Amino acid sequence: MAKQSPVTAKNILRRNKEPGIENSRQKTIEGFTMIETIMVIVILGILAALTIPRFNSFYGIKLAGAMKSVVSDIRYVQQFAVSHHADSRIEFNTAANSYQACYCNEADGACASGSCTIGANWSAIPDPFTRGGLGINFTSDLQYRGIVISSPNFNGSTLRFNWQGIPQDAGGTNLTGEGSVNFSYQGNSEIIYVTPATGRIGIQ
Repeated sequence: MAKQSPVTAKNILRRNKEPGIENSRQKTIEGFTMIETIMVIVILGILAALTIPRFNSFYGIKLAGAMKSVVSDIRYVQQFAVSHHADSRIEFNTAANSYQACYCNEADGACASGSCTIGANWSAIPDPFTRGGLGINFTSDLQYRGIVISSPNFNGSTLRFNWQGIPQDAGGTNLTGEGSVNFSYQGNSEIIYVTPATGRIGIQ
């Protein structure tokens, strides 16, 4: 009968250092690590699939909020023209990604030339809440930053209302077709339109 070595700490340590045992442990550790990696990738994929639609929903909500604000401002400019009996306008600037509103301060109400920033015959329409100039700069606005203005089409980039609230181009000629301006944000887009004669404002 073969003589067995006594079980001591030294013998246990020696056995653990044997090549077969060490390789077996290494394979077990490597295999487990690979499984962990695959599981992490799968979990990240599931989280991404759940998160991306939520971001798209947030983008749509942000754009919708901006559209309500712009429509409200256009209607306010139209009402301002009627209540003050003065031609009023809202100018869309695609380069600066902003818009601003002003009214004709001339006694004859003509204001055939000039703009909100050029000429003394136009004065800024005050915002009813902030009392500053009515308008938004989407490049710097904290709430709606990143929204893009494009393709304003009112026979130009300016929508004007006469004292009767009838929509016109910058020169004071009544619109004969539907005017519009586009807004977009992170793949979402909306179009604000203004119907001729009635001045009805809507979103498509």
